[in-house]
Amino acid sequence: MLSLRSTLRVVVALGGLLSLESVAFAQQTPPAPLEHTLLFVGDVMLSRGVGAKMKAEGDWTLPFRDLASVLSAADLTFGNLECPVSDVGRDRRHLYSFRADPKAIEGLKLAGFDVMSVANNHMYDWDPPALLDTLRRLRESGIAPVGAGANDLAAHYPQLVNLADLKLAFLAYVNVEPKAAIAAPDKPGVAWLERDRVLADIRFARPLADLVVVSLHWGTEYAPQPQRGQVEIAHQMVDAGADLLVGSHPHVVQPLERYRGRWIAYSLGNLVFDQKAPETRRGAMLKVKVIERQITEAIPISVSIDRAFQATLTPPEQLAREEQKASRRSQAKTVRAQ
Repeated sequence: MLSLRSTLRVVVALGGLLSLESVAFAQQTPPAPLEHTLLFVGDVMLSRGVGAKMKAEGDWTLPFRDLASVLSAADLTFGNLECPVSDVGRDRRHLYSFRADPKAIEGLKLAGFDVMSVANNHMYDWDPPALLDTLRRLRESGIAPVGAGANDLAAHYPQLVNLADLKLAFLAYVNVEPKAAIAAPDKPGVAWLERDRVLADIRFARPLADLVVVSLHWGTEYAPQPQRGQVEIAHQMVDAGADLLVGSHPHVVQPLERYRGRWIAYSLGNLVFDQKAPETRRGAMLKVKVIERQITEAIPISVSIDRAFQATLTPPEQLAREEQKASRRSQAKTVRAQ
């Protein structure tokens, strides 16, 4: 039998353990929510006037010099590469035929691009050799291409990316000619935006990732609004399992829509291009916040292209002036309609 002193010692010891456990429990805090920032931009064209400027300046990072810190700060940065980046191939003599110097990849790396769509109407401007060379050069630079490949299966297969706890699946399509660029079972090319095939691809990708992102090179150039058919198929893609749709090709910014809790950016306009019309020299970055594997918000951020083809954040005063002009134009149209 324990003596009174021994009993007291046991009680004191147990009390100390309980006290320590209570302190440890009190010090525990719930883990912070898992959070990621994704950044999406529109067309990146590094040929023609942009390429000539970089070569003249001897700076292949020039278009991204001002915005690189913003672009690379995201956990993942995505854009549409609107030209092959290669020194091989044969010019197919399209109306506008682009091919950038391979040194231009230095700028893409500085900007921190992680994934780039290559499903667009210019990726075939210099035939399959340039397309395949572009895919190789991107991969060797740590940039994952999506939407084109050595054959039809490769072009349509989702690009899977892991961000620690977050799994993403990217798909990319184009429905702007030339149709000669469409990949076939034994032919390199791009993934074509054909409704049934796209919906099947999304359903295939859905169980492979937490989020499915679809890039779409589509629509009418310089149109401020998407066509009705685009809206319909965009909604069908969300219904099939897409979490986010990002568009390019119109060269101007189009609306951002929320549909059934998912986001659709019909066109982000240009990030880097040498077009001259004022509306083509302003684009949008889409900043997407992901918490606990769910997109919680998508925020458009205005960007501008200066005379040196350098992408910059649009100054607030310039943005205010442009919004005032747009408002006056809208009011004038309303008056005329009445």
